[in-house]
Amino acid sequence: MPNYKVVLFTDSIHQSYMTSQKEAIKKALPDVSIELVDHTDSRLALFTTSQRVPCIMVLKDDARMDAKHAKLSHADATNWVTSYVS
Repeated sequence: MPNYKVVLFTDSIHQSYMTSQKEAIKKALPDVSIELVDHTDSRLALFTTSQRVPCIMVLKDDARMDAKHAKLSHADATNWVTSYVS
């Protein structure tokens, strides 16, 4: 069975919003691993050409599936992640 992980990249400006987003995704998808990291995390540079934040990235077995560089509503973020992990 594949191992999915959601990584939320943020900076100090978006920290509070992305923390709330993490909680919303965790509430909707309690079995999915979720990390909140800052913009200096090496995976942002490794897996994207645009190092903009906020960024939501879905990993499958530690390989990048997709990433969104946008501030999404909690419902949109949850729906987007669900489309990959379901």
